[in-house]
Amino acid sequence: MADLTFAELQRKMQIEKQTKQGVKYPFRTAEDINNKFKSLDSGWSVSFPEDDIIQKGDKLYYKAVAVAKRESDGTIEKAIGWAREEDVPIFHTQKGDVKQMQDPQWTGAVGSYARKYALQGLFAIGGEDVDEYPVEESQEQGQNNQQQKPNNQQQKPNNQQAQGQNQVRYIDNIQYQEIIKNVEEIATIKGAPFDTVANFVLSKYQIDDFHKVPVDGYNIVMDYLTKQIQKAYEKQGV
Repeated sequence: MADLTFAELQRKMQIEKQTKQGVKYPFRTAEDINNKFKSLDSGWSVSFPEDDIIQKGDKLYYKAVAVAKRESDGTIEKAIGWAREEDVPIFHTQKGDVKQMQDPQWTGAVGSYARKYALQGLFAIGGEDVDEYPVEESQEQGQNNQQQKPNNQQQKPNNQQAQGQNQVRYIDNIQYQEIIKNVEEIATIKGAPFDTVANFVLSKYQIDDFHKVPVDGYNIVMDYLTKQIQKAYEKQGV
């Protein structure tokens, strides 16, 4: 078994973001980082002994503490990751509004983000990530998410009648280009990589490609992007 210094371990833990399952933009998950760590014969162990949910004002934050321990001498290294818990995203159907997942599942998903940030901080993993981009949240967060996963489930109905009722119409190429232009403008104003901004917006609306914005959701996405452009210009004093 190797007995790496922590600096050596950090160098070996530099994991690139990946594109998975047809997702257009690259990203990394806590599972990716854990799998990379497990593949190394490092002489270190990693645990999360201090997960917690903290309320600040009317907001809930999930706190994760990642701890690396060197087996040879007991050396400890720590890092904290935070993720804010919003309301469970809602997608809209002809039969009414439906939660993306149950509250306990959503809390688990938010906790996974916090652990990812803790691991990235612990191992000094480089590169901006989706949720690290400081785009201001709009008040519509959690109310305007129409996402691909439920659509995929809807496209596997038990009968042809249900299939016809649940088909989702997506935006056309002109609308797609308008969204892309706005994302590019935000990236330019803030001096951020296009992929970073795009990833943030895709994550916000729980889709993996802007082509998969439902027609009914186009104005919602455009309104959000327009507000972000205005805020970005205001911060620049324009």
